[in-house]
Amino acid sequence: MLLQDKIKRLKQISYEEPQKVLSMYLNTDHRDPEQQGGAWRIELKNGLKELADATQESSSHEEKNQSKTIRQKVENEVNEREAEKGLYRGLVLFGTADEDLWFSQALHVPVKTEFHWETEPVLDQLKQLEKEYPYTGVIVIQQDEVTVLETELGTLVDQSHYTLDLNTNDWRQHEGPQGNDVRQGGAKKDEFKERVKEHQQRWFKALVAKLEKRAGQRDWEQIYLVGEKNEVEPLKSYFNKNIDKTVPRNLLNSDADKILADVLDD
Repeated sequence: MLLQDKIKRLKQISYEEPQKVLSMYLNTDHRDPEQQGGAWRIELKNGLKELADATQESSSHEEKNQSKTIRQKVENEVNEREAEKGLYRGLVLFGTADEDLWFSQALHVPVKTEFHWETEPVLDQLKQLEKEYPYTGVIVIQQDEVTVLETELGTLVDQSHYTLDLNTNDWRQHEGPQGNDVRQGGAKKDEFKERVKEHQQRWFKALVAKLEKRAGQRDWEQIYLVGEKNEVEPLKSYFNKNIDKTVPRNLLNSDADKILADVLDD
């Protein structure tokens, strides 16, 4: 859980004057009615201007320099993410001018825009997001293929892909996103359709055994199932663990960011 480790470190950080930390939560959700027309850019500009105005009155020359440096670094960070279409729904950033601390994470979940300039990170909103979006396994199924996304705070942490091998009646795991060659030597769709009614129960039980083992090893706090209703509902019935959410949509061929954006959308 890479994000969780970073968050634990954030909770332990505290500096002494004149060293300061910028804590920024930026709502960049284009689906938010209040964000139409890129309103977040104005909020970013205003937040950084308020920081400039506040530190201009500081008696510490060092603090003024820190403020100037961190404002430029934040603008560069946001511009780079925007150019790469990587802002998603929100951006959380904690940083010092010398980058002794630099935590920047785009999220697929909404945040409320806030700016803080303190001697330690302001984590109230981040802690709340931890509670609302804990470490979750998102299982996306379509016939004889399954993609598993592990997400924390609405951010992709890990992913893997499973395919059903009809020769062995077992599920083969492939780490990372599905590649073009992942189906070589695997099941054929027409053969799958012929055998699904006869073997679905056994296949789903075998798949669930693998997924529940993974859930235990990775400490999943929630499980989401995504796929056509006629597949998700039977699969759900074989889980001993609680299924927190089902999404009756075929998203297997979408990329991970698209899946998380849809599944985590309120």
